Amino acid sequence: MKSNWTKLVTSVACLGLLCWAASALAAAAPQEWEVLVPAGVIEQVSVSPAPRITALEGKTIVLRWNGKHNGDVVLNHLAELLAKKYPTAKIIKSYETGPDLNKISATAAESERITKYLLSLKPDIVIASQCD
Repeated sequence: MKSNWTKLVTSVACLGLLCWAASALAAAAPQEWEVLVPAGVIEQVSVSPAPRITALEGKTIVLRWNGKHNGDVVLNHLAELLAKKYPTAKIIKSYETGPDLNKISATAAESERITKYLLSLKPDIVIASQCD
């Protein structure tokens, strides 16, 4: 049975042999290194904001809910207020017409799917609620 001291000496010797073998291989073949910056490069793209509408009369207003608690309550109340103040506006509750979209988009593909659906409603403005 080997003593702890013998095991330690054997382990150190093996480690030394591995280091020597690795350095011998490295010396035999030239190496190329690519230095990467872990911070990355952020490409900034200028985007113009959408033109602002000046009135809501006769416009299509889409209300979007992401499924968080009480967001639909807020949007339902807002729909009532908008209908009273702007009777010619068309108010669409996307959470009633597309209930599979009442969630927080966790991926770019999910965000794109939700956006395409909202655009299919031909809105002049989209109002979203994120409540808790």
